[in-house]
Amino acid sequence: MKQIPQGILLTVLLAGITSGARAAEEIKGGKWQFTTEMQMPSTAQAPPGPQARPGGNPPMTRTACIDPAHPIPAEQQCKLDNVERSGGNVTWSMTCNSPQGQVQSAGSARYAGETMEARLTARIPGPNGKPVDAPGRITGRYLGPCDAK
Repeated sequence: MKQIPQGILLTVLLAGITSGARAAEEIKGGKWQFTTEMQMPSTAQAPPGPQARPGGNPPMTRTACIDPAHPIPAEQQCKLDNVERSGGNVTWSMTCNSPQGQVQSAGSARYAGETMEARLTARIPGPNGKPVDAPGRITGRYLGPCDAK
């Protein structure tokens, strides 16, 4: 099976978790670093490579400038299907397009000051067109103000 590009998975995860801002005190505006770890089921894993870890892909790290009023980084391949917020807690579902087909994800995140933690499940195209679920974890930390443009 062809592996879903890591950029798509990271997009799914970041767009879902960062969409939860409702007020400035819930998510601190500025530059955040997000690290995502996905556990790919054995039926969906690519052949072992130099960076492969048993049961999962190498962690993916990305920084994004988050504005509490507009917290979703601009990503064209994904559509946010649902977001529910309560304080610093966020649940979401999202659909993204990839060369292998649609990737759906759902999860929940909790922002607390300058840290964030989330759990999610991504449903990815698997062998013979059968989707497989891949659980994941995201951690985030506030880095500081956004870079000047």
